[in-house]
Amino acid sequence: MKDIIKNLVDVGFSKVEAQVYASLISVDKMGGYQIAKLTGISRPSVYSALESLLAKGCVTSIPGNTIEYRAVSPEILFDEMSSSFAASCQKAKKCLESLKAPFFSNHEFSNIEGKENLIRNVNRVIHLAQKEIIMNCTMPLDFFAEELKLAENRGVRIVLFTWADIQFKDIKIEFYSGYSENSQCADERIFVVSDFAHCVVGSNERKDYIAHGKDTEKLPNGEKDFFGMISDNRLMVNLVTEHIHFDIYLNRLKQKHKKNLVTKDIQIQTMMEKGL
Repeated sequence: MKDIIKNLVDVGFSKVEAQVYASLISVDKMGGYQIAKLTGISRPSVYSALESLLAKGCVTSIPGNTIEYRAVSPEILFDEMSSSFAASCQKAKKCLESLKAPFFSNHEFSNIEGKENLIRNVNRVIHLAQKEIIMNCTMPLDFFAEELKLAENRGVRIVLFTWADIQFKDIKIEFYSGYSENSQCADERIFVVSDFAHCVVGSNERKDYIAHGKDTEKLPNGEKDFFGMISDNRLMVNLVTEHIHFDIYLNRLKQKHKKNLVTKDIQIQTMMEKGL
């Protein structure tokens, strides 16, 4: 019952409304006194909730010596609520369209905290694309599959490079992979550039992780472990785009020459190379 009440509250019922509606679902009809006795809620609160539920069309009243109430079938009620909510969203969208600021403005950088926020912003950048999306991703593509499919349907070219054993289906992607069992990527990262104009980057926290060391462990990937940045700053867009291109170039050269061309004699002994 707790899950039912929570779900009803999540879609806009007050807690008392949720309890009253749930109590009516399993019976044909019931009066306010009976509902109060069954739920343990005070009669004034029950009657106030019933009036609100009547106004919302969630219950119907049955006249008689004592008014009784019947819950509207969930199949009918929630289909109506879904349609009404969708229509309201469209109206609000049209009304607010003229007031909105650009998604990107003044070439600013915006920080992203949290996994859900990172996923949301990646999908927003994908949604903006009209010509080309290039990605370096080791996160599951399921997070972005819907927007990528919509982009494909718009005729957008999608280029993906990954260091992970990543899976995708039903999406037309130009796929490049540097993954091998001997080459592990410890963090979940994503770089996306949309139309060479907007970019977003992010990964799970890596302050205790030596990026290029020999001994790597998978990092935590919960909601609070992810951080990132979104921008349309020209320099940042260029840097992210170049990074993805160079990963693809190096991997293709490795495949062409059947060996790793970045050997010790051309390395420059930086902290990154040493894993410090």
